[in-house]
Amino acid sequence: MTGRPASGPRRQTAAIRRERASARPGEILTAARDLFSRKGFEATRMDEVAAAAGVTKPAVYRYFPGKDRLIEALLEQDLAAPSRVLNAWISDHPGPVGDLLEGFSARLGDLQASGLTRGYLMLAMDEAGRRPEIAGFIRREILGPGLTALTAAFERAVARGELAADQTPGFMARLFFAPFLQTALGTVGYALPLADADERDAYRRFHIAAFLRAFAV
Repeated sequence: MTGRPASGPRRQTAAIRRERASARPGEILTAARDLFSRKGFEATRMDEVAAAAGVTKPAVYRYFPGKDRLIEALLEQDLAAPSRVLNAWISDHPGPVGDLLEGFSARLGDLQASGLTRGYLMLAMDEAGRRPEIAGFIRREILGPGLTALTAAFERAVARGELAADQTPGFMARLFFAPFLQTALGTVGYALPLADADERDAYRRFHIAAFLRAFAV
């Protein structure tokens, strides 16, 4: 004898539970992002994340077994995934190099203005000793691939005769990329102080012009 199939209301209830379970990780990440942005990474406790997400602390650990895993999930969502899109755009850009630099600057500026970007960069700087896995994730999944994509783009620009052939593309990529990290950190009191978005945009335009004056053929 077989059991009867679940009735309509019971099937609907099960479907609702599955839908809620699939949405829960996103709700936890949203709550964590808000708390991290207001209190900082170290000061935020996992039980606070649970309360803000409306779940139990064991439920948070079921999806994210530790604060590092929670931070990595946010890093993936806020920086790694958008960075892969940006790197693909760089790889597909046919030139000229000036247009690539302008587009890269605008897209990276938009990315830096969103979410916890500045907080993640400071975390990589300040917590490298205590959270080496997080610093390693940022280097491996975000900074490293970005420099690789930019280096390859500069190699293509050298081959097209747009950038000086007697310069190393990898060094040019590092030199070009560094001020963008500086502008991100400078908005929160690190490195170069820049008052607002207009001043940051003016600084980026100045940097592009200076770079092209130094290396364009």
